[in-house]
Amino acid sequence: MASVLIIFGSTSGNTELVCDEVSQILREKKHKVVMQRAEQSSPADIKKHKFVILAGSTYGQGLIQEHMAKFIKTCSAADFKNKKFAVIGLGDNKYNTEYVIESARILENTVKNNEGELISPALRINKTPVPHLETTVKKWAINLSKQLT
Repeated sequence: MASVLIIFGSTSGNTELVCDEVSQILREKKHKVVMQRAEQSSPADIKKHKFVILAGSTYGQGLIQEHMAKFIKTCSAADFKNKKFAVIGLGDNKYNTEYVIESARILENTVKNNEGELISPALRINKTPVPHLETTVKKWAINLSKQLT
């Protein structure tokens, strides 16, 4: 099956929790999955996998998690071109309704602007992801699995 790299930026652990669940579901579907923290990743890691999931949360006035922000700044179009991507974005409208889940938009734009291909609508989660793990997250991961060919 497919080789999938999940690069995530997580401060409070919620993004990592969602990525763990997605990883588990993709492995159940027989995909080979590698999960890495953004701060331990380099653009060269993207080239080692056919599919890449970028995941991050939203902070402040529409900013993406700090380690993911630093990671995507190190990437160029050469790292994304002809690669297939999916995006996971988290946020919480109790902080700012105008920028809730802005991380998904930032990551989608990063992929598009660097000529990567988005193969799935972003997984967007508002507030704690725990109630969504067995529903929204699971459904998204199963649907994504079907596109990893």
